[in-house]
Amino acid sequence: MARGLSWAMPNSTSEFEPRQSAPRFCSFCGRPVVVSDASFCKECGGALERGFRIRQDVAWNPWIAAAMSIVPGLGQFYKGQRWQALAWFIGVGVAYSAYPLGLLLHIVCVANAALAGAVDFPAWHMPAANSPSGGRPGPR
Repeated sequence: MARGLSWAMPNSTSEFEPRQSAPRFCSFCGRPVVVSDASFCKECGGALERGFRIRQDVAWNPWIAAAMSIVPGLGQFYKGQRWQALAWFIGVGVAYSAYPLGLLLHIVCVANAALAGAVDFPAWHMPAANSPSGGRPGPR
């Protein structure tokens, strides 16, 4: 009877086998990174970052956008997002009729004004279709 069940049970070892992490791709050239703890891409030399970074090339100051969002939508207006500013102003204004929801939405509005467009997740970029990797998807 035990012999009949042996085909369904995988061979197990007493050693711990770490799970494979999702493949990483270089955010500059799009090629796969083979070495799991690599700091630089071996193909193009680009720095491999883990996590997120605050972009320095934005035309607006995230702190000013957050401070201006004390009035809902004013931070988005400062960033040049006129329609989003109007939507935030109306949405937060209506949500304040249900007080806890309005306060929560106002906090989200401030975070959106400060961080939307300023935070970059380089490891999450997908390579372009004309890249050397042939458009194979990278991690999201």
